[in-house]
Amino acid sequence: MPHPSGCFLAVDELERIVFTNSLVGGWRPAEQPFMTAIITLKDHPMGTDYVAHVMHKSNADRNTHKGMGFYDGWGTVTEQLAKLVERKP
Repeated sequence: MPHPSGCFLAVDELERIVFTNSLVGGWRPAEQPFMTAIITLKDHPMGTDYVAHVMHKSNADRNTHKGMGFYDGWGTVTEQLAKLVERKP
């Protein structure tokens, strides 16, 4: 799938990342907004608690995202990130 353009709405170091494709460069409205995501990170006894909350404008868009492999894709990215940070130098 091609990667959509979008904007970061908030980046709170080590705590939260919020991004959307509802806006594009220069904070201009997107022609076809699709999703907004909030990624939160918190300390956890085993490392880091990572939560991804994704919002769509409609159930149809949510189902489209699911059909694109949303769960498998984001799950794979999370697993790859975990392997990267768990490597010992």
